[in-house]
Amino acid sequence: MRRITAAATAAAMAGLVAVTSSCGVELDAKEVHTSRTFPHPSPGAPVTITSAIGGLRIVPGAAGEVRVDRWLRGKAAHDDNASWSFDRGALRLGADCTIVFGDCGARYHVRVPPGVRVVIRSADEGVVVRELAQDVEVSSPGPIRVYGTSGRLRLVGGDGLIAGDRLRSADVVARTTTGTINLSFAAPPARLEMRSGDGRVTATVPDAPYQITAESRHGKERSQLRSTTSDRTIVARSGTGDIRLLTGQG
Repeated sequence: MRRITAAATAAAMAGLVAVTSSCGVELDAKEVHTSRTFPHPSPGAPVTITSAIGGLRIVPGAAGEVRVDRWLRGKAAHDDNASWSFDRGALRLGADCTIVFGDCGARYHVRVPPGVRVVIRSADEGVVVRELAQDVEVSSPGPIRVYGTSGRLRLVGGDGLIAGDRLRSADVVARTTTGTINLSFAAPPARLEMRSGDGRVTATVPDAPYQITAESRHGKERSQLRSTTSDRTIVARSGTGDIRLLTGQG
């Protein structure tokens, strides 16, 4: 949710309240909820989700359709200031929050059909993915959180956190520029690759044989796992952050 407010002295704030009241500017607007269902008649065709503004929560849905629940506030909730469309597998979500001050924002819950690859490109308010069994790709400068997935994961972040819990995905790649990576698995991954330019990198995996590479140029490496010859591989790298490989879950 994006909120832009003016900071000033008490006298200036009093003047601001008078101006905003007379102009109808909303500083703490209520959310307006709407929903829409788009048919997705092509079994197996991927779904691409692009959001310019607002947080995304992606969860399992029904076959043959993509359902979107949308919450808008402030300027975004006014007529013609928000858009959503679905064409050839591409879901586009937009909202106009071009304002000097006031309250404006959006958030979305998207239910995707089973068995289709999901590609997500999000704004800086981040992405939450829950309980998806299919392959998922996420790119966001904001935080990325995944829970209970079992398909292949490709997670690309910027400065925000990449976190995962109860993961059963066998093939996971997580990369971030300066953010922290923290992934916890309920089943041993076959391939796990984690890279951060400056952030801490942590993985918690069930006890199993793994071939391990853990390297930090200016940080520390700590592992409860012993590297051995195995088809299961873990690669953890960071420029300045510490690396921790822990046993647990399962």
